[in-house]
Amino acid sequence: MALVDIWPVLGIGVHTPTVDLFVPDQEALEALARLAARGIYDPQNQYLPRTPVGGWEDVASPEAERRFLRYYWAAFADWRPEKWNLMLAARIDGVIVGVQEIGAQHFAVTRTVSTGSWVGRQFQGAGYGTALREAVLHLAFDGLRAERADTAAWVTNHASLGVSRAMGYQENGTTTRAADGKRVEQVNLTLRHSDWRRSPEACTVVGLSPGASEMLGLPSTPNVRTAR
Repeated sequence: MALVDIWPVLGIGVHTPTVDLFVPDQEALEALARLAARGIYDPQNQYLPRTPVGGWEDVASPEAERRFLRYYWAAFADWRPEKWNLMLAARIDGVIVGVQEIGAQHFAVTRTVSTGSWVGRQFQGAGYGTALREAVLHLAFDGLRAERADTAAWVTNHASLGVSRAMGYQENGTTTRAADGKRVEQVNLTLRHSDWRRSPEACTVVGLSPGASEMLGLPSTPNVRTAR
């Protein structure tokens, strides 16, 4: 029995002409860890907090890679249908450029997902963040039949906020958080399925097998493949 048969969400992926999102194998995971360790924040932007969820930005290699791996593995170790977070590697033109996450709590009831992403510093400014977001929204709305997708960004992260607003997200209040020992405002945004502006690119969602659907807490099995 293959590992994907035991843990079916490992087979989930999204393919577009621009980007491939997939659960990384060992080789891809190593590439992601090294990419994360090289930094995901612009050092010239003094207003952007340097504290990502995994906490690897402020330490040197190899501890940075180890912290990223701990964050990645913890998502799968804590997986259950009522609360999950799927971390997908993003590959463009054969090169891994970052991570796209999608998660939910009690999805069968809420029909709501949350998303977040990062792109390696050397790949920023090329529009990759938009490509990742468009792909994961296909997974959310076409694949999982979500009714709503939430995201958030620091008030100073103008690039991320610009992507969200351009895709039709509406602001949904703010949250005060601590980052780098400072008080920082987080902008919350939400996109409803009815307001979703579909990408014109063809998109295929794969791996939503009955077993994966069960692990995601879906009320019923969605389409295994969804293409446009």
